[in-house]
Amino acid sequence: MSSVPAMIAYVNSDRRYVYVNEQYRARFAPDFENIDGKTVREVLGEKRYCIADPIIAKALAGEPQQYDWEPFPGVWQSIHYVPKWGASDSVVGYYVLGSDITHRKTAEERIQSLNEELGHRVNDLERVTKAWKTLSAGNSAMLRATDEQHLLESMCKAIVDAGGYPVAMVWYGVDDTERSLQPMAESGYAPGMEALQSLKVTADGGTFGQGAIATSIKTGTTQVIGSMQAESGYQPFRSALLDFSSCIACPLTVDGEVIGALAIFAREEHAFGTEETNLLTEAADDLSFGIANLRSRAKRKAAELEMLRRTRFDELTGLANQTQFIELLTHAIENTRRIKSGKSVALIQVNVERLREINDALGFAHGDQVLQEFGNRLRAAAADAGLVARLRGDEFALLLTSIDEEGAMAVVARIQELLAQALPVAGILLDISARMGVALYPAHGDSADQLLRHVDFAVHEAKKREQRVVIYDPLTVENRPERLTLAGELRRGIESGELKLYLQPKIDFATGTLLGAEALVRWLHPERGLIQPSQFIGLAESTGLIKNLTEWVIDAAMRVCRDAQECGNDLSIAVNLSARNLHDADLLDRVRSLHDRWGVARGRLEFEITESTVMDDPESALRVLRGLRDDGISLYIDDFGTGYSSLSYLLQLPVDYIKIDQSFVRGMSASRDSAVIVKSTIDLAHSLGRKVVAEGVETQQDWEKLAALGCDIAQGYFVARPMPAENFADWALKFAFDKPESVLQ
Repeated sequence: MSSVPAMIAYVNSDRRYVYVNEQYRARFAPDFENIDGKTVREVLGEKRYCIADPIIAKALAGEPQQYDWEPFPGVWQSIHYVPKWGASDSVVGYYVLGSDITHRKTAEERIQSLNEELGHRVNDLERVTKAWKTLSAGNSAMLRATDEQHLLESMCKAIVDAGGYPVAMVWYGVDDTERSLQPMAESGYAPGMEALQSLKVTADGGTFGQGAIATSIKTGTTQVIGSMQAESGYQPFRSALLDFSSCIACPLTVDGEVIGALAIFAREEHAFGTEETNLLTEAADDLSFGIANLRSRAKRKAAELEMLRRTRFDELTGLANQTQFIELLTHAIENTRRIKSGKSVALIQVNVERLREINDALGFAHGDQVLQEFGNRLRAAAADAGLVARLRGDEFALLLTSIDEEGAMAVVARIQELLAQALPVAGILLDISARMGVALYPAHGDSADQLLRHVDFAVHEAKKREQRVVIYDPLTVENRPERLTLAGELRRGIESGELKLYLQPKIDFATGTLLGAEALVRWLHPERGLIQPSQFIGLAESTGLIKNLTEWVIDAAMRVCRDAQECGNDLSIAVNLSARNLHDADLLDRVRSLHDRWGVARGRLEFEITESTVMDDPESALRVLRGLRDDGISLYIDDFGTGYSSLSYLLQLPVDYIKIDQSFVRGMSASRDSAVIVKSTIDLAHSLGRKVVAEGVETQQDWEKLAALGCDIAQGYFVARPMPAENFADWALKFAFDKPESVLQ
């Protein structure tokens, strides 16, 4: 047994050695020649016995034991205890088998040490990789940034998203006595910018200026804090640190001046190594370069804008000057000519009256104040619909695109409403008046020069006639004989069948079914060709032919209704009435006569009136409209929103439908104000028990938005363009069987 390399012993139940081999004695009792009968405590010594005692107890309880231990410095052993059972099935002692495993343990420790070293190197590599990713993502952010704030926010986001750091933020120094610092951007900080803004941080070295960010800005050097919780400088911000332990703050230097710092935080302590720190400092330097570049670009842009402002804008009012206005007017004409939309370009010239008197009485400074306020009111009247310019002295102009004559006059009405308000100047209230002229392309000229000359002529006509506004009329202004000739031709055209009835359908939003149509008139002149309504409706009104013209349209509409009625279709057609029609005492009797003549059921003929038409003579108009309504004729308020009727008066009108002007419908997508007006109009009409018709529905987007707002009826190019009345029945039949999918949705 003594030659066996293992340590062997037998211990009885009293924990006394009965037998040990030489290897065991030499290791644990080299000073004794024989340890038989000695206790385990005596041989092992107190310190080693305390380790072995609970294990011996388990062996004497009958449980085999195995354990590794280090009984002597640098010496490791593997020990086995095997219980010895007596005749009475009781443990009478235990065998000890021990072997030296020092070489194995040394190898394991070496392997563990190597693994730990490898782990540290991998961790360092991961940190450096994060820094490289941050550097790369930061450069990408700088390339995409459109302004300084965008750059700061993008940089913080790149550090968190691409770099994998939990929190990044940028602080700037404030030029005040306390050298305050303010947060500019952050990413990953859960409490958000509001919480950062509530912190009192300075760079003055005081109580609130001891952290890495403040020190970095103060010294212009990168600061690394391995354990913020242990740093006294972070005592005032302890609650704001959350669970973050370490941070790095790198200065941002622009044009030789430290303007702030880029700070990055980590949850683990001592998270930022030397190489990582160098890379993050480089990222901060790149950010500084980006800030400097954007500031330089902003300065250049500001200089360019200032140069542009001086050459293209009026110095006093800030409005477009004559040079820019003529350029944009020319462009608008060319664009309208190219796209052939059927719309017009409108030019409104507004001349301030009595400006010389104001200058003479109050001085030029107050005269300039009048011009500035005048420009502001014109801008408010035009809103987003057009461009306002100061041409010269007391002359202003508005450019309106994609509009018709009625839309232009609606803007004129808003101008008059705003100018009616007294203007406070030099402690007194001045009533400011103006004369206006209106000219449209292509009706009144085909070039910017022609329109400017003709609108100026119209302003002079307004002054001469002592009227507030005059629409340029070549027949009235320049060639009265030709105007009289055209009026005679119109009379003959009405009598000889040169007029053509056009219909534009109206569709129910909810069901997609055809509800009716609006009647429109065209004049097919045998020599002049197709003449648009804008060129002869005004002539008809001024010469009294509007009565004949309206009666022709009603008669033609009745004929179409009768034909549809005979085919089993209940087609309703709406005819427009002018102010002169509403002053016609015989209107209701003639309508009843035409109903009887054609045998058309009541309700098939409808009338449309504008707000301005009613407001010409409200009481008289109201009497006529009530008579028509009592006779079963449905009534529409046309172009709602462009006139100036009050809501209280609207409540009195016996109308069934309100038509939203197409300028608001077309502007919904681009103008928030237009969208609000449309929604408010729909809600108002429904609350008054009226239905709503949307004019100018030209796109799928228009349809979907109006349907979502609860609009009732659609009319516009998206459904169908105006068409000759004789084509309407075929179109309606095809529409019924082949409705566009978009209309059914």
